[in-house]
Amino acid sequence: MSIHRKTRLIQSASFAAIALFSSVPAFAQAADDQAADEASAPGEIIVTAQRRSENVLKVPVSVTVVGAEQLIQRGANDLTAVTKLAPSLQVAQDNTFSVRGVGTATFSNTVEASVSQVIDDVVLGNREYAANAFYDVARVEVLNGPQGLLFGKNASAGLVNITTNKPKLGEFSFSADGELVQRARPGDDGTGYQIRSTVNAPLGDKAALRLNAIYSDQDPITVGKVNPSVRNDLGLENLGLRAKLLFEPTDNLSVYVIGDYNRQRGITGRYDITFRQFGPGSQYPARGLVAGTENLNFAAEAPNFRDSDTGGLQANISLQLGNGMELSSITAWKQAKVDFQFDSDQTPFNFFSFNGANQKYDQYSQELRLALPSGNALTGQFGLYYYRSVGNNSGFRGGNNGVPDFVAVGFPFCIGATVTAGPPPACGVNNRSFLGQDFQYRLQNDSYAAFGQLGYQLTDTFKLTAGARLTYEKAQINLRENFGNYFVTLGVKKNVADQSTDATDLSYKLGFDWQATPDLMVYGFYGEGFKGPGFSNTAPAPNADLAVRPEISRGGELGIKGKALDGAVTFSLSGFYTKFYDLQVQAFVQALRTFVLGNAATATTKGIDFSFQARPFEGLTLSGSASYADATFDDYPGAQCYPTQTTGGCKADINSSLPGFVGTFNAKGYQLPLSSKFTATLGAEYAAPISDGLEAQFGIGYYHRSPQSAGIGAPFIIPTWDTIDLRAGVKADNWTISLFCKNCTNEIRPISVGSDGGDANPVGVAPPVLTLNQRFSFESVRTIGVRAGISF
Repeated sequence: MSIHRKTRLIQSASFAAIALFSSVPAFAQAADDQAADEASAPGEIIVTAQRRSENVLKVPVSVTVVGAEQLIQRGANDLTAVTKLAPSLQVAQDNTFSVRGVGTATFSNTVEASVSQVIDDVVLGNREYAANAFYDVARVEVLNGPQGLLFGKNASAGLVNITTNKPKLGEFSFSADGELVQRARPGDDGTGYQIRSTVNAPLGDKAALRLNAIYSDQDPITVGKVNPSVRNDLGLENLGLRAKLLFEPTDNLSVYVIGDYNRQRGITGRYDITFRQFGPGSQYPARGLVAGTENLNFAAEAPNFRDSDTGGLQANISLQLGNGMELSSITAWKQAKVDFQFDSDQTPFNFFSFNGANQKYDQYSQELRLALPSGNALTGQFGLYYYRSVGNNSGFRGGNNGVPDFVAVGFPFCIGATVTAGPPPACGVNNRSFLGQDFQYRLQNDSYAAFGQLGYQLTDTFKLTAGARLTYEKAQINLRENFGNYFVTLGVKKNVADQSTDATDLSYKLGFDWQATPDLMVYGFYGEGFKGPGFSNTAPAPNADLAVRPEISRGGELGIKGKALDGAVTFSLSGFYTKFYDLQVQAFVQALRTFVLGNAATATTKGIDFSFQARPFEGLTLSGSASYADATFDDYPGAQCYPTQTTGGCKADINSSLPGFVGTFNAKGYQLPLSSKFTATLGAEYAAPISDGLEAQFGIGYYHRSPQSAGIGAPFIIPTWDTIDLRAGVKADNWTISLFCKNCTNEIRPISVGSDGGDANPVGVAPPVLTLNQRFSFESVRTIGVRAGISF
């Protein structure tokens, strides 16, 4: 760690300590209080998986719930960390997620995710929001399977529903928590800290204000040899602010307004890229570079930074009507601005040193819902929904393919050359780089929907449910790409596209739930999910249709939920089968040396989810969950062969428009990217009283993930991952302190593996070489630390 970095850490830690012990209050207290208020009986877990508060054991949907206390105890500070608590949820690069093995793994923002994210009832259409750290979160619900019927839009594979704590009327309280960590890496270990605080203040007896803040600063996960003369923000600095106002002028009217702002600076946790494997004939080893499955070293000669600003404003208004119905309005505006650049070749040489973009995104949404009275034979809700998003993006990717500057400037490369008339070796063009791709586009998406779901209680124990959602979506793109000059253009030269596409869909759900005994529910349903159309932001050919067709999912689930031993044990078990049509996927096209979005034909995921919680005696809580998902392509005739692949009809020596082109094949039977067949987590928490108002706390967590597919083919499989987390601490009435370690045995695993573009298609060289790179997250390495919190 540099002297500057150490000084900054000491200064920031001093600020954190001052804020922690002078301003704000218990990290878990407020969330626990709110959960207790919502629960109707001790030990019940309340969720909003069906857009109304219900006991999770009475909800006929497979859902994993992670509460505020569990998030804090397990150090789950962001959505990536939740994947180790919710086995059906997986993560890859660029905040892309999958549920039950299905997700949208893409670098582009021109299609939305198959796994939707919702925060406080608002669908977030841009994945940049998924990078924000958690603060004042009441619970995280991972809803398995298609969920778009009630939750805004998309969610063809699943949904992550995040709920933050509401202001509390008539109560003044403070809370704060902070942590200092050390992460394993070569040489000096990395360090980091985080502080979160909350204040709740009454504004008379009918209103309350709740203010949240978070600040964190983390060292890089990887160790880099970088160019000191350019900008390098290799760590991650995060600032988050949120203000919430609750106003209840009458018993029937509630107005809830939320404003938030989140600022991130730095690349770690997002662009920690290293070499995993050099293929035979690779150009990199001779230049002194290293590779390995646990390689945390990289080099760079170009700038590395990421500036992200997100935020928005929303108003949730609910009116209790005199007949027991409830009318709700949710109005929201969200925005994101991102400016990034990273050296994507991971070398101190200019192979492909520039990969950057400037992105601006705005979304507006309006939802109206009418909920029927609960407790009657007929229950349900109806609604209308409107959503518009507008994204403006521009960027450049490129490099000099390792050609020295003194060579590159002359003919035939003419990079940075002075344009002169005459025959060669005169340069008639000034090229920006050897390899290059530039783009700018504006994307607009409009969605209109009407939806409803009804439940009818046929008997005291048997209920039928039916719902439908009629959606119309229209997307428009204005694209210009590759108007710069390059010796080799990545993609189509001087391509202009002004296109639109639309789709109408009627998705539906039919189901039942049967209360077989007072403690056991059996449920089942069949339905369709829908994810709207989009575009590829790179043309596969001149004047090509860029439209990506809608993604449709159809399938069902059969499950049981219940409790035993007077509620000491709760459990859920479900089996599922879902088929996807026109699955939206990304592929690296060798001939263009770039990624193109398109549709796979069909894919299927089928399997079982299981979870339990047990309290065998006072003070001990055992919990566990597991997910088995067999997610494979049924038919994908246009899958891109990876370099050196010879199976499935691929030929490594085929020369298409460029040397090294290896063709396409049918990926039928291949495991889907972002999928792992079996994932499980186990945990134990024990609390033992020490004296009045003081108790000792101990916790252990185990996580297992079978080999995960990061791409299509054997080279992109990430091996089995087993980790152990430990925690020990002391808790009093208004303070707590604990020591912890995560991934205690330092089982290093990346979150993604991909083919290196430089070796995959070297200009003028055939056949291509399969060299692999990899990305890491904060969960990839061992973390040890101390965490403390206060409340009053």
